[in-house]
Amino acid sequence: MARRNKGRSNGEGSIYEYPKGSGGWYAQITLSNGRIKRKRASSQREAREKLEELRSERGQGVNLSAQQPTVAEWCLIWLEKYARNLKPNIREDYHGVIRRYIASKPIGKRRVNLLMPAEVQDWVDALADEVSASTVHNAHARLHKALAVAVKRRYRSDNPAAGTELPPVRAKPIQPLSFDQACTLLEAMEGHRWAPLYRLALNLGLREAELLGLTWDAIHFEQGTLHVYQQLRRVPRVSEDGKEFVLQTTKTASSDRVLSLDADLLADLHALHKNQLEERLLLGKRWKDTWGLVFVSENGAPIHASNLLAHFRKALKAAGLPKIRFHDLRHTCATLMLADDVPLITVSKILGHSSPAVTAKIYAHALDESKTIAIAGLARRLRRA
Repeated sequence: MARRNKGRSNGEGSIYEYPKGSGGWYAQITLSNGRIKRKRASSQREAREKLEELRSERGQGVNLSAQQPTVAEWCLIWLEKYARNLKPNIREDYHGVIRRYIASKPIGKRRVNLLMPAEVQDWVDALADEVSASTVHNAHARLHKALAVAVKRRYRSDNPAAGTELPPVRAKPIQPLSFDQACTLLEAMEGHRWAPLYRLALNLGLREAELLGLTWDAIHFEQGTLHVYQQLRRVPRVSEDGKEFVLQTTKTASSDRVLSLDADLLADLHALHKNQLEERLLLGKRWKDTWGLVFVSENGAPIHASNLLAHFRKALKAAGLPKIRFHDLRHTCATLMLADDVPLITVSKILGHSSPAVTAKIYAHALDESKTIAIAGLARRLRRA
């Protein structure tokens, strides 16, 4: 027979050993609907602690009678039911993170209400041996968000991912081109249909997806401005297999911006528009007009990012330039402007950053160089004085 502690009503709960002499203890309370909620413990002391947990959770309004999903199941429920405002490409990324780093690990099989902070820490430590620190941070952020909603929905009273120690993330080194190297790349691209694309990347620091999602109605030739408000992405089709191109809003609200175009850029874009109209007439029905994109493939279809990257690598090699990422053209734009003493807040607005602090953090190296040059210049003037 089970040995129960005395002096507690069903409302307060009880602890007991079952079978007697086995060393297996249980804590239990009776819920308002008459159901009994139990937690197993390895000792009488732990059973008392479990009982206090049950009483605390009930007092905080945790729904103890709910069927508890596994962590992996809850992450998917959270993604589909509670994270509805995600862009399709972000949603796909979240799905991949949950599938690869949570559902496939032991933590994914744990019940949400039973998950302990130590288990989350063990999961993070093990994951850090497999993938980069930034990937660990990304996976942990998804888990933390999902569990935060579990707390709000009364599946549990606390978030076991709240106090996890994460591995430090080392910032990826920026490899901007020098001014001469940037000129060399533009000279190598002269006459190519995508030459204005490289000009916009270097002159205005547009992101790859912003360049590929640029449409003609966003270019105001009379005002000499360009409105960056959307980006081109490939996302899974809703009703069938494979992926499709979609136009989405910019990465953040601050990324929506209007930028000025100089006379050379306007002339290049005018020429590109004229050539595109001629190609459209030449190909007729074979021209794949999609949203009126500025930069397209030879038949008018959207440009695959992989094709742009392949062309970029060939262009660098042909020009004798070092291997860099396409995103480093954006870094080149920022670095060259800062070197020309363009105010930090202006550079931040051109790039579409959320604040100048973000720009300063990314381009600290360029700011340090500018400070060194400024100090040296002042020192020379003072010596002459």
